[in-house]
Amino acid sequence: MQVNAYRDTLAPTLLFDDSITANEIITSLSYNPLISKASVWKLSKEKPILFASLNNNSSSPPLEAGKTWEEKSLTIDAVIASNSNILGYLSITRSLEDLITKKDQFIGFGLLSWTLIIMVIVLITLWYQSSLTRPIQELMKVSERISLEKNYNIRAKEVSQDEFGRLTKIFNQMMDSLNYSDQKLRNYNSEMETQVKLRTEELSTTNCKLLEEMRLKEKTHTELLQTRERLNRQEKLASVGQVSSNIAHELRNPMAAMRNSVYFLRKRSSKDEKIQQHLDLIDNELSQSDEVIVRLLELTKGRKLKLAKTNLKKLISDTFYISKISGNTFLEMNIQKEASFVTIDSLLFRQIFTNLMTNAIQAMTQGGVIQVKAALNQSNKGEIHIRFIDSGAGIAKDKWNKIFDPLYTGKDDGIGLGLALCKDLIERHGGTIIVEFSSSNGTAFLITLPSPTIST
Repeated sequence: MQVNAYRDTLAPTLLFDDSITANEIITSLSYNPLISKASVWKLSKEKPILFASLNNNSSSPPLEAGKTWEEKSLTIDAVIASNSNILGYLSITRSLEDLITKKDQFIGFGLLSWTLIIMVIVLITLWYQSSLTRPIQELMKVSERISLEKNYNIRAKEVSQDEFGRLTKIFNQMMDSLNYSDQKLRNYNSEMETQVKLRTEELSTTNCKLLEEMRLKEKTHTELLQTRERLNRQEKLASVGQVSSNIAHELRNPMAAMRNSVYFLRKRSSKDEKIQQHLDLIDNELSQSDEVIVRLLELTKGRKLKLAKTNLKKLISDTFYISKISGNTFLEMNIQKEASFVTIDSLLFRQIFTNLMTNAIQAMTQGGVIQVKAALNQSNKGEIHIRFIDSGAGIAKDKWNKIFDPLYTGKDDGIGLGLALCKDLIERHGGTIIVEFSSSNGTAFLITLPSPTIST
């Protein structure tokens, strides 16, 4: 606006060619410290000439109206005209130092303002973030404690009254409900454990009773089977006894005739000692055979055994001497001192040992050694073990129990009474007999009897 005012003021000076006034007007611009240059150019013959200037500063004449911006100054060129006639040009250069300073001040103020604004925003953000995260952190901390300690009585602090505060309150309510449910569950679990314990004890008691009943039933069943087996065997033996009674009655007549013949031969050959020895042996065996028949008949009628302390070694030697058939069969005895005397019915046991010896000799067709061992049972000092061991062909394992059944035999000429009679007589003595082992190298029979120290 000032440039236009100076332009209108200078128009008359150019019109009347008054350079003095024009210089005065231009000089008045020097009062403004921001004006560094000012000049008036008069158009003469369409060529501008310097008409007036400030401090005799000159510059290139302007060619048209306009503004020229430089780094630290602004030059404004204006056309001086009158009635649409161009008289000249006015050129004023203004310093921009004040504007640059104000700009720098404004920029500094703006930067400071923005810095303060950013700091305030950051502080507000931090405060707001803290106000937002503090309840969440509290919830996380409480949740971790509950997870680690398994303590449902822990509660979160309500650090705000906003939505997070409501969330904390709801969380605490949830923990109250969870704690209540957990307590009920614990009580229910405790009751269940008590009931399970009681039920388990009842089941254990019932199971023990059932096991005891099963054991008793099994024992009863076993005893029943044993009794049935014993009755069957006794029935067979009773039948055999009846037959034996008839046979014994029939045998006594021939035995009496044999005894008369021995008496006659003894009279006729009284001087021959060898014949007398054999006649004595025949007479003695006839007497013992008759006694055995009598004793067996007594047993079939339920008579008791005639027990006496017997020298086991002598009884076995005598039995082997009577049973020996060939000269290639030998006897080996190993009788411990503690088992050398047993309380038995010697006559019946002589028959038992005779049957065992005869079976052993028949099993060893090529001859061999019969071993007889007697000793106290080391695991039960109240028992004596007597073993008859031969070196015969052996007995098949599936027949170990059958050979003691009456009328069962594995021999073509056997009747199946020998071992059955042995078993019955040994059981009457309170003992047992079993096949201890048997193979192609021989068989061992084990007889178990009460110790002599036990009253019989």
